[in-house]
Amino acid sequence: MKKNLFKKCLFLLFVSILIMMVISIMIKYNVEGEQTLPFSLTKMLVVSTVDGKENEDSNNIWNIGIKQVNDIFLYLDKTIEDKQAIKEIKLENFTINKSPEIGNLKLLRPTGDLPNLYTYSEQDYLKEGITYLGGSIDDMKSLEISNNGGTLGFRLSIEDLGSYISNEAEEVSYDGKLLSNLGIKLEQIKFDINFDIVITTSENINFVGTINLALPLDTVIEEGSSYKEITDFSNVVFKRR
Repeated sequence: MKKNLFKKCLFLLFVSILIMMVISIMIKYNVEGEQTLPFSLTKMLVVSTVDGKENEDSNNIWNIGIKQVNDIFLYLDKTIEDKQAIKEIKLENFTINKSPEIGNLKLLRPTGDLPNLYTYSEQDYLKEGITYLGGSIDDMKSLEISNNGGTLGFRLSIEDLGSYISNEAEEVSYDGKLLSNLGIKLEQIKFDINFDIVITTSENINFVGTINLALPLDTVIEEGSSYKEITDFSNVVFKRR
């Protein structure tokens, strides 16, 4: 009788330890994610500035519709020397945590060649996201990224901020100083957004990480254009899906 009770206690102890180990592994995975990825996000370049489009106006020299734009470039490198390649990369589940006080926020895909990536970009992809397919080379216009690692881009644009009207003859610089001319302050256009990046390999394995962005960069009005390079992605946890 005592022997059977001892065996039961020993079995229950073993099961408890096993459950605790599984829970510990699950918690560690939830916090740290995948430790070895075939492709990793190594750099993100953020460029904040101002863009505009001239409005038809026979009474003024300058009549420019102003928008504040943030160009994002993501760099992915191959980290494991094997046969896996990039099948596709999705940028999805865009969630606006804080909206700008003025203007309308849009997600744009590249539609032109450098340096006119977004000259003809008008459709908003905030709801549906953007998908890059793996190809032989990077081609943002065609939404292709090298299947061995490369660069992809998108734009977050605050549109309908107003029009800059002037009869001064000098050339207009399309930069953050136009916001000052319209009396727009940084606090009015600040927004916070996060999105998922889904890396799908040629073996149909999905790795998902969430990226958060606070935009525009703080010095866009004072400096005209602001640049920031990010290489620390310790807060981006990739997991299999």
